[in-house]
Amino acid sequence: MKRNLLFTFILVILAIGITNAQTIVWSSDCEDLSGWAWDDIDGDGQNWFYYTGGTNIGFQPGQFLASPSMSASPDNAIQTPSFTIPGNAESISIDFRIAASSNTSYLETYGVYIQEVGVGGPYDDLIHQATLNDGGDNSASMVNVSIPSSYAGKTVIISFRHFNTTNQEFLMVDDISVESQESLSIENSNFDNFSFYPNPVNTILNFNTQKQISQVQIFNILGQNVMNLHGSNLMDNKINVADLSNGNYLMKIIIDGASQVFRLVKK
Repeated sequence: MKRNLLFTFILVILAIGITNAQTIVWSSDCEDLSGWAWDDIDGDGQNWFYYTGGTNIGFQPGQFLASPSMSASPDNAIQTPSFTIPGNAESISIDFRIAASSNTSYLETYGVYIQEVGVGGPYDDLIHQATLNDGGDNSASMVNVSIPSSYAGKTVIISFRHFNTTNQEFLMVDDISVESQESLSIENSNFDNFSFYPNPVNTILNFNTQKQISQVQIFNILGQNVMNLHGSNLMDNKINVADLSNGNYLMKIIIDGASQVFRLVKK
């Protein structure tokens, strides 16, 4: 009986092309910092910087961002590039990995802010503030913070501010991701002169488009995001889907801030 119900559920999704999906709106592993901004709020010449390492703290190999507080009381911020949260986004949140470098001087205080571009100031809307209570080796932790639903459909920036701290060591941040739940539904394409082939696809999926693709996201029938590529990762408007399991998927294409969902079959 359960198997029959699951089969019926899958048929319904494939027939009407609607599912709720966990979507990555914007993310950064701090390897490419194009578009980021640094703000030395107190003007003391001390600010955030990027560094390589941190695996002993619990970070992934590669770059991370850090702000010093040794013999100082910092007030420094880093600001993400602007990005647009879809208008139909629900349950919006930001995840990030954070740590203090020292196992003795770890009382680093930070705040997370969100701003609609062109509205107010970058530090008007505080959505999270905390003081770390641990540091040093293996102390990095992932933090999840809700973003108010009023920011759906808005172009925003996120700021990480290091402040209210004295004579500690370093605050470290990496692996930032803004995610949301949204309803994906298949409609007729509203992109001019856009197509993709072949479908069904075995290995290489090709796109024909007059405009640059900003992002490609592929979801399985459970709404799980199984592939997420930004335009800079598309080589000659092609993607390799060989690693996907055979089956049916929904593919979300974003161009110039507009999105469209298509049915995709992997064979």
